[in-house]
Amino acid sequence: MKLLKMLLVVIILLIAVIIGLLYTVKVDVEESELPANVYEAEGDLLSIINARMVELFFTSASDNYTVVEEVLNLVVLDSIRENVNEDYDPLSDCETLECNYIIHEDNYYVNYIIVELVEDDQFLVRVSLGSDSIVDYNTVFSFYFDLEIKYSDFEIALTLDRYHVGDKELSMSILDTIFNNLDKEQIESNVSTGELDLDEYSYSISLSPF
Repeated sequence: MKLLKMLLVVIILLIAVIIGLLYTVKVDVEESELPANVYEAEGDLLSIINARMVELFFTSASDNYTVVEEVLNLVVLDSIRENVNEDYDPLSDCETLECNYIIHEDNYYVNYIIVELVEDDQFLVRVSLGSDSIVDYNTVFSFYFDLEIKYSDFEIALTLDRYHVGDKELSMSILDTIFNNLDKEQIESNVSTGELDLDEYSYSISLSPF
């Protein structure tokens, strides 16, 4: 199973663990919050990612954090289209489920994943999901990552600090329990851009060689 599909299954398992909480914590991510410069980008996304990495490390970008935010959102979009749903295009005029949802199953959906800077050296990854079946709800998983830009190694490194459902912070032991029952190496081996470490809950991406 592809990486993003596996990780989204993990999120669904988390829903099962805290289903009672989800009924009372309803949070939305709006389509207007998606970064238009990323979703309207034309061409090969991996090439665009590499170009932004060059900008970050070699051209003294005026706002490094903005460049990192764009890179991470490009990685998310590329991973979705390569590993989960090649038709995902929520800012287009398309009205199909495939265009507007990352995953849409009978009992749940995942519609948006957004990366945004919340403060210097920390990024937030928000995953919007819910159900329009038996129970109609929507909530957001928020994953807070500490950022380190390693200029000498031409690398962006992220390490998970904490995560919330709605406005409720949950224990890291829940993630530990779930991932300890999955094939971590199989998930990690499917990362096409950067390196995922599910023991450390970290992700890194380096400038590709010319």
